[in-house]
Amino acid sequence: MYQTIDFLKQVYSSLKNSIKWQTQLDEFDIVIFGFLITFILHFILNRIRLPSRDYNQSYWSFVKSQVFMGLINYCPGVSSFLEKKKEEALKSFAHSLDKHTTNKTFKIPENGMGYDKINERLKSWIERDSKNYYSGKISGSLYVHNDHKFIEECQEFTKNFIYSNPMHADLWPASRQLEAEVIKMTGELFGQEKESIGMLTTGGTESILLAILAYRNWAETEKGITQPNIVIPETAHAAFYKAAEYFKIQVRTAKVNQKTFSVDLKDLKSHINSNTICIVGSMPNFPYGTQDPIEELAAIAKKKKIGFHVDACLGGFIVAFAKEMNYGKFDFTLDGVTSISCDQHKHGLAPKGVSTVLFKTRQLRQYAFFSTATWSGGAYAVPTTQGSKTGIGAAGAWFTMLAIGRKKYAELSKQIINATIQLAKQINEIPELEVCGQPKVNCVCFKSKGNINVYSIHQILTSKGWNLNTTQNPNGIHISVTQQNLQNLKQFVQEIKEAIQEIKANPSKYRKGGDMGALYGTTQKIPDSKFAGNALKLYLDSVLKL
Repeated sequence: MYQTIDFLKQVYSSLKNSIKWQTQLDEFDIVIFGFLITFILHFILNRIRLPSRDYNQSYWSFVKSQVFMGLINYCPGVSSFLEKKKEEALKSFAHSLDKHTTNKTFKIPENGMGYDKINERLKSWIERDSKNYYSGKISGSLYVHNDHKFIEECQEFTKNFIYSNPMHADLWPASRQLEAEVIKMTGELFGQEKESIGMLTTGGTESILLAILAYRNWAETEKGITQPNIVIPETAHAAFYKAAEYFKIQVRTAKVNQKTFSVDLKDLKSHINSNTICIVGSMPNFPYGTQDPIEELAAIAKKKKIGFHVDACLGGFIVAFAKEMNYGKFDFTLDGVTSISCDQHKHGLAPKGVSTVLFKTRQLRQYAFFSTATWSGGAYAVPTTQGSKTGIGAAGAWFTMLAIGRKKYAELSKQIINATIQLAKQINEIPELEVCGQPKVNCVCFKSKGNINVYSIHQILTSKGWNLNTTQNPNGIHISVTQQNLQNLKQFVQEIKEAIQEIKANPSKYRKGGDMGALYGTTQKIPDSKFAGNALKLYLDSVLKL
């Protein structure tokens, strides 16, 4: 305060001398003058909506994005041109989806539709769709093995809970019990032997949202933090960005080591400050299938007295049953871990969508709860983002976990792990390709070592029926190893080799990398990442369009 007054006095004195003011002002006048300037500046700055940098965007990238957006917003004709292109893109997306849309219904039938006609539509849809998801060429998405008897038994069991609602525990005590038992069984897998403290959610995204919400509320209440941030690896799931956007939290992204493809600890630590509420580690991360150094991250979190969330949504039901592998500690037996997310609907093999978020303490979990005692409709309290919900998620997870059992889970996990390690080894033996890091859980990602566009390989594999994920920074192809595609991995490697030979034989045909090459090539050239993201939302518009 005194330094500010001295500074203002010096400024004021300089101004007075330069314009040869004759009036002598005392210190009180200068203080008033200083407060007046501060008030005016505060008033102006609070009314000017200055653009903010996107995550860890460099200043040069920020300047380029502002110039780009300036051209879009103020250059004559640019805005109308873009609107025209948006409409063309929307029609193109809608047309590609409409090819698979049959027997459309635009309004409720006047007298209802007969069961036979309804089932006729259902049969045609299932016959069409099952050709895709039982092809054995899909990355992730469908994790359950091709045991049709098991699937039918699970469907038969869960249908009894279509109309149940765990929110009303007094009316549906069975649904409540199923939910509580799934939480207990999952918590026990991750080191919560005495008391399992968690919540059942609709998927990994909701689990992550609730964990970040808990940290935000905890930090505000316990530490007085009103401008929170989270520090996450570049490879952390997009759900963390979604949580940050929903709950007004700053995201600080830490770089990834380009050899191990796990988070750079030194860079991560440099982003932590007094407003950091938690850090994140993946077990494994989605893009590359590599695991972050969980034990080191836990030590950092403990020292800084902040939260540490382990995202085990993708690999939780693998690593929990393969602790003899060299994964190190990753659960609540490790001091410093304060929350974990794990999906039953992935390698837990349960029907979509069900996940669990676990907390170290009941107090931390309560910061994710919502309750109000003053609503005119009465006392209201819910543990997750949903109010009313069906009991199917809990029922599907409960049935699956009991039906499969620990011994079978361990057997299936070892199959996935061995297949993943073997697949990475075989791809690394292809001269033109390189696997990102050393994946040893359930995913493999590879990139090009030479001049071949890896997206061209994706283009060819897609034409042969493979449904794969693509990555960027670096450009790559990702496959999640599941019980569905386990038997086709040898064919996958062979078709990668064939694709490379086809590209070499026809370099001009495959130079651009197909649709994925065009997509990422375009988005990476757009200086403003938010604009590029908004452009991608056109696809979502088309998905919801009939």
